[in-house]
Amino acid sequence: MIKAAFKNKYKSTFKLSLVCTALAMSNVTVANEQNDNALEWPYAKGFYIGGQIGSANTDIEKESLFSLYNNAGLDPNLTDVDKTDTSYSLFVGYRFNEFWSIEAGYQDLGDRSVSFMGSTSNTAAYYDLADKVYPETADGMSLNVLGSLPFDNGVTLTGKIGYYDWEMDAVSTDLSGNSMQRPGASSKSDSGVMYGVELGYHFDYDLQGYISYQFIPLDEDDVNVASIGFRYWFEDKPTYKSPKPVKPVPVVAEVKPEPAPLVVKPIDTDKDGVYDDKDLCPSSPSDHLVDSAGCTQYVMKPVDMKVVVLYPVNSSEIPKKYYDELADLATFIKKYDVESLNVVGHTSASGPSKYNQWLSERRAQSVAKFLTKRFGIE
Repeated sequence: MIKAAFKNKYKSTFKLSLVCTALAMSNVTVANEQNDNALEWPYAKGFYIGGQIGSANTDIEKESLFSLYNNAGLDPNLTDVDKTDTSYSLFVGYRFNEFWSIEAGYQDLGDRSVSFMGSTSNTAAYYDLADKVYPETADGMSLNVLGSLPFDNGVTLTGKIGYYDWEMDAVSTDLSGNSMQRPGASSKSDSGVMYGVELGYHFDYDLQGYISYQFIPLDEDDVNVASIGFRYWFEDKPTYKSPKPVKPVPVVAEVKPEPAPLVVKPIDTDKDGVYDDKDLCPSSPSDHLVDSAGCTQYVMKPVDMKVVVLYPVNSSEIPKKYYDELADLATFIKKYDVESLNVVGHTSASGPSKYNQWLSERRAQSVAKFLTKRFGIE
């Protein structure tokens, strides 16, 4: 009696004006709309680490094993096939932009086994067949290129294609668990192309979860892998500093006191133009503008805060050097409950007017989306 087991494995009113101006050094050419969309990506880029775990299934049926046994002159009366096991992968990657990434790592497709019970008078035929009759599995190093399609609210749909350099070790044992000596190779290795698709979601600026499906062709069999995974980026989340509070500025003006009556001369101690019998603020400075009660008048002045962003030619991407200024603006808006914000985009005078109008709007929209997605400005 022989058992063959094969192993491998996311209420003060101020007026603010934001002017977005482009610096044009050459003639305007038509920009690629896809690249402009990339400029609005609100999540981390650069280096990251990740991992996934799931179920790997080898595409093989029990009936095909019986056919192979019979053709080899074996008389099987029971074949038990275990063709599914846990798969995992660990990797490092680099995201160039929201569309393209590259990953390299290690992937293990788990263990497989097939048990054969029967009789044969030709043990050599069994050993020759052992290298072929099993659900294939593997482990090894992988290199993947990922192409992603971003949607709103942090959702991404990703397709990936990769290179898998794999190896498989096969071990034969009898029913008592003892290793069996047999001729032929007990391991094999190969490499090939694998394919996959993912649905991802950014829980935060630097953390993404996803579910994935992979199709991995091996030597004789194909393996299908369904997994869940995560990615964590090392890029720091943007921060901003609290600006200094803006205080109302008193209006100072020279005030001439009213002429004194001819008969009775009222007293104006603080020389502010309001006589002491009506002055509720007897110590107000004489050079301040006062109300009828003799108290200094304060006038609220509209605050005009301006942030100027200079874009590269034909682009609506906000350069990183302006992130701190926009962060200060976001803090100012929240601190003083600003109710309205004007965002104005400009381009150079050269180029088609229709394209310039479109690019101007894209630049204004990039600032609005930056404040909304990174700082929660409605």
